[in-house]
Amino acid sequence: MKKLLTVILALMLFACAEENTIKAAQSIAEAKYLDINGTKQFVMIRGENDRNPVLLHLHGGPGVSELGGLRKYNKDLEKDFVVVYWDQRNAGKSYVENFPKAEIKVSNYIEDVNTLAKYLKNRLNVSKLFLVGHSWGSRLGMYAVQKYPEHFSAFVGTGQEVAAADGELQSYQYTLAKAKEFKVDSLVQQLEFIGEPKGGDFRTMYAFPEAFSLQKYILLELNRKMYDGFTIEKLYANFQESDEYTAKEKETYLTGANFTNEHIVNDADYNNFDLRKQVSEVKIPVFFIAGKFDYINPTPLAKQYFDVLKAPKKEFILYENSGHDPAWEEAQRYNAELVRIYKVVK
Repeated sequence: MKKLLTVILALMLFACAEENTIKAAQSIAEAKYLDINGTKQFVMIRGENDRNPVLLHLHGGPGVSELGGLRKYNKDLEKDFVVVYWDQRNAGKSYVENFPKAEIKVSNYIEDVNTLAKYLKNRLNVSKLFLVGHSWGSRLGMYAVQKYPEHFSAFVGTGQEVAAADGELQSYQYTLAKAKEFKVDSLVQQLEFIGEPKGGDFRTMYAFPEAFSLQKYILLELNRKMYDGFTIEKLYANFQESDEYTAKEKETYLTGANFTNEHIVNDADYNNFDLRKQVSEVKIPVFFIAGKFDYINPTPLAKQYFDVLKAPKKEFILYENSGHDPAWEEAQRYNAELVRIYKVVK
């Protein structure tokens, strides 16, 4: 009897060890630099099961890597997806000194998505990728799915960009109205000094270059009075407190972001855009996750675009307690939402 129990126990231990080996073999954890259209770009792939669907995230900015925030608030997605974190050209961990400013062009970003998508489909042995884009990444995502729909099963846009002129005008008018509503005279005076933006060219829409950033800063300050959302301090902490960036990368993070924003505005394709005209129809399902308090990229404008956009399936999802960053402001719901959306379209 004792011998029989010993054999059973040994078999159980063997079975557990084998099961753990299988689980380990199914997980995937890679971090490498790829040559993407002649530039060195960082790509990290994480998933608990390499047979799960592949989710590619397009960060915002342009030039603002979101690796730290995504790994802090959205790591649970790695249970249901193979998540691809990508620092776009010269952003975050992809930053290099003396990057050619002429290479910061919208068309290059679109081709980077195409090249990376081809690589991921081959590397991970999948026919389609589930694409998610935030802010600038939402605009880039719409361009990518319009030009290369064969790569993607569906697209989810958050903090959706729509149009340069209308978006900035609505953002400014909302900010000024809120400053008056809350009777913050100093902010009202600053906004009136800036004046309303005119046109959709980011270089000339305001009387001086710093006005764009100042208006957004005031908006985020006023948001504190409306809801308990993401602040500039929290956004800064996403990369400063992250284990994903080295000390040197934390130092160069804002350098890369500022460089990209300084030079992207000289690309004609970046200015005067209007997705309502440029991307009026796509061939794959599209989902917009919008924060009620988002006036960085105004949610009412995103809804207007959604209403006229032609797609085989589409859904507009409003988050009542979010602004521009629903992935982090309502992270648990957001993570579950992406799982639900993928099940709808698979």
